[in-house]
Amino acid sequence: MKKRILLLALALLLAVSTVQTVNVEASARTISWIVSVTYQNVGNAPTAVQVAFYQEGSATAITYDAGTLNAGAAASFYMGNVSDISAGFRGNAVMASSQPLVATVVQFHQNAPGETVKMRMLSNGFSSNDGSEQYLVATVLGNTFSRTTIFSVQNLESEEITATLKFYNATNGNLDSTKSVDIPALSSKYVELDKTSMTGLPSTTFNGSVIITAVKKGTSNPAKVIAGASELYTNRDVGANFEGVPLSRASNKVYLATALCKRYGLDTYYAVQNASLTESATITVTYYNPDGTTQTTDGPYTIAAGQKKSITTCAPSSGLDMSSFTGSAVITTSNPDSKIVALGKAQASMPATPAYADVFTIFNGEPSGYSKISFPFVRWADDARFKSPTNYGGYQRTYLAIQNLSATTLNVDVQYFGKNGDLVATQTLTIPPNAKVNSDANAAGALGKNGMSPGAFGYYTDGSFGGGVIVVPSGGTSGAQFIAIARVQHPGAGEDYNGISID
Repeated sequence: MKKRILLLALALLLAVSTVQTVNVEASARTISWIVSVTYQNVGNAPTAVQVAFYQEGSATAITYDAGTLNAGAAASFYMGNVSDISAGFRGNAVMASSQPLVATVVQFHQNAPGETVKMRMLSNGFSSNDGSEQYLVATVLGNTFSRTTIFSVQNLESEEITATLKFYNATNGNLDSTKSVDIPALSSKYVELDKTSMTGLPSTTFNGSVIITAVKKGTSNPAKVIAGASELYTNRDVGANFEGVPLSRASNKVYLATALCKRYGLDTYYAVQNASLTESATITVTYYNPDGTTQTTDGPYTIAAGQKKSITTCAPSSGLDMSSFTGSAVITTSNPDSKIVALGKAQASMPATPAYADVFTIFNGEPSGYSKISFPFVRWADDARFKSPTNYGGYQRTYLAIQNLSATTLNVDVQYFGKNGDLVATQTLTIPPNAKVNSDANAAGALGKNGMSPGAFGYYTDGSFGGGVIVVPSGGTSGAQFIAIARVQHPGAGEDYNGISID
């Protein structure tokens, strides 16, 4: 039976034993993080799931049997319970099954009594088809805006490779550094922007982007890699994860399902990277209202080769007051042959209110729409647990934003599945062209079903967890094109991850 492979660049995977106490620092950069991987079987039959862990710099696998997963079911494993992995592990993982899997990495600090780190950073796993000889990381920071980036490059080859990292300055577009690193078979390399030995940069202060190119060691033959990143505050215990983008997914048009300005206490910012190593790109941003009508346009802006451009939803070049705006955005190049990638950040409007002070999210823009999307990590805590003053992020609520990229009105079914693959609720939503709608387990009527705690989704009365969502066109409508992101919210904090295409 054919194996399906899912590769996880587990950014900043620092596994801590379940009995070890870690003191919270004032900085997310200095916290020891631990990972739980939540995954969903999006095939049509049960499957066994095997996991191979690789320590950074090692080609030797640590194997783990993750059990059997029913079709539609969503489960998770906690790194602290993998007996052969010790505290201090940093690396990557490869999951294998006979059915297609999707996975989301949940990265969090294991709170000791009295500690209040609410953030749980989220990022998606990669399929083997996501491997590319060239990867783009649209934003990297070194001690800039009180943040530092750590990104990981994972080798997908069965032999050692050399990855070349090009660091482009966001201010002047210059290529500030070129750094080459060797990575063993199936292993990974972490690059910390506040360590010049890892970057070749002249300073630990940097604002820019990275393009990664990989070859098999000692040759000019292309090699496939993937890349993931963490952006961590240096003065607060707040951070966010995101995925790098393969060159094949660079496009002349990028869709972003969320755009905010002083709405829900949040603003959005976009990092747009020119995918070309030789040619500049000119871009324009169009903002759409929830009903699909145009709010305003921003630009044009010219971006040098490899460079990034930062854009703020609240300050379009049109001068329009965007206060209280909620909607979506599309970024387009003036030349169809110019390719870009983009990501969005949502964070508290200034001055920040306590309810949103630690919300910091990162999500990727999409080059096209899809006809079937999965969310393997979906939770909805009951009021008592969610709003408890002693809830330090353990109980959360997930909100979905779904954007229609089709030229006609679209009806979608948002299907909520329990941990055993049981369909507990379906919410049908109508989305006008270019518009977006929202869904959550409460609105869908998915709470308290099939052994779940009353008023909850994904939290069970026996103390177990699990639940996911699949979004499909209603009635099998052909030609449907949509994108979606999930916001996993905690009072005062939150993080986003992209819905995963399972077309």
